[in-house]
Amino acid sequence: MSALLVITTGQTDVQLVEGDVRRELSKNNCASLHDEIARRKGEWRLADSPPSKAAGTVESLRQGAFDLCTPKLDAVLRYAKDKQITLTSALILETRRDAQAVPGDPRYAGAVLATRLREYGITDVRQVPFLTNQERLEGCEPRDSIIRHEVVDRIEGAVGKAVKDFSPAQILVATTGGFPVVANLVEEIVRLYATPDGTVELLEVPDGAEGHAVSRQRVPEPEASYQARRHARDLIEKGNLLGAWGAVQHLHGDAVEQRWTKVVEWLGQFAASLPMPEACDIGVLKHEHMSIRTALRVELALRAGDIPRAVHGTVAFFESALWDHLRSRLTHHDDPKKRRLYKVDPAPADYLIRKGDGSDEDRKQPFEVTEEADGVRWYRIFDDDVCGIRLAKHYMKQEALRKLGQAVSNIRELRNDVAHNEPTSELMDEAHARMVAASLWSRNYEFLATPLVQCVLRDLGEQHPDRLCTDLVSTVRSRLLRLPPL
Repeated sequence: MSALLVITTGQTDVQLVEGDVRRELSKNNCASLHDEIARRKGEWRLADSPPSKAAGTVESLRQGAFDLCTPKLDAVLRYAKDKQITLTSALILETRRDAQAVPGDPRYAGAVLATRLREYGITDVRQVPFLTNQERLEGCEPRDSIIRHEVVDRIEGAVGKAVKDFSPAQILVATTGGFPVVANLVEEIVRLYATPDGTVELLEVPDGAEGHAVSRQRVPEPEASYQARRHARDLIEKGNLLGAWGAVQHLHGDAVEQRWTKVVEWLGQFAASLPMPEACDIGVLKHEHMSIRTALRVELALRAGDIPRAVHGTVAFFESALWDHLRSRLTHHDDPKKRRLYKVDPAPADYLIRKGDGSDEDRKQPFEVTEEADGVRWYRIFDDDVCGIRLAKHYMKQEALRKLGQAVSNIRELRNDVAHNEPTSELMDEAHARMVAASLWSRNYEFLATPLVQCVLRDLGEQHPDRLCTDLVSTVRSRLLRLPPL
């Protein structure tokens, strides 16, 4: 299995060997020492890194032959060998700045590391400088204040090309040298470009004196948790529940973060109309009335500007409310193959039952007798358009539900229009205008604020329908702020 090593260079990556110890090169004149190493290439060789490091730094190189070592790289190579990882390629991200302008630049470290890697048997070694000449890491523009965008582009280009050219099944990232802000950037770029079925392992050399590389467990930093929670909160308040779940899903694997990511996961499942897990303790997401849940989805869709979803939900709201009222009057058939047949109590009036003559008027009746046994009638119930309105008016005698059914009847074809036509801004504006004219939405893109909807929900026992969405968002916000103890 092929593996790519991505490594950055810094001032301590190349050190001088003196007997059984090693010493760091002076940081003040690192660039000139590296230039001298480059000029005297035939006079030095690479030795295994001694475990011990001497105090003080090397200010000048002695005359004659001398030994160098690469302690951090050696630790990474030792880690790969111990874990039976076959490194087949390497990308070295280095700096090659002018020695006079930047005296501390480790300008030849990349070449020394490349030599060591080739000695190890890795022939595909690529060196890419991301800073050259007299360049600075940061710039004057606000976007460049931490890292100039040109530098970011170079690093991204190098990583992307290496992943494409080498097609590694595994990537080891050792960004222990150089600028910390570059190290973080490299890690994230590698994670972005890695293939979905590949693995990325971040390595750390915590103590150079010990010479041991370790796999760094990716534990979310506190700031990452707060940033993700803030982002999720903002998306939820705007009605984008699926977006909020997508924004925090990368933290869901961490047991500590799951204290709050599970709440966002529930919202994502609710938005997708998936079954809610037993663990969900936000009651409204599991409300016994389908219409309550449907109304919430419509309100959230309108907050998110998702007009097609809101149109679909508005039509579904009438159907949900209708069945919420019907449910207490129906008994399912015992035969699983006949689960759409019902025993009805009280029985419908004869004028609401189809006679089977095929006439247009007959098809407007909501009940059809399908079988009769032992004095029990089993009905099929039709809830589409006129049938639904007649159920509300004549069978359940729910005036608010009847008015809702008539309002939905006037815009029912919109469901097909927004589903099958090109979703132009003109079509979305027309849909909104028609919904407002039908008293189903407000001009401010609200659903729960309309009297027609509120009356239907109140008839189902919801005392404060106008607060359903704001109360849900408030509950979620408090759960994101006040986490349960560990």
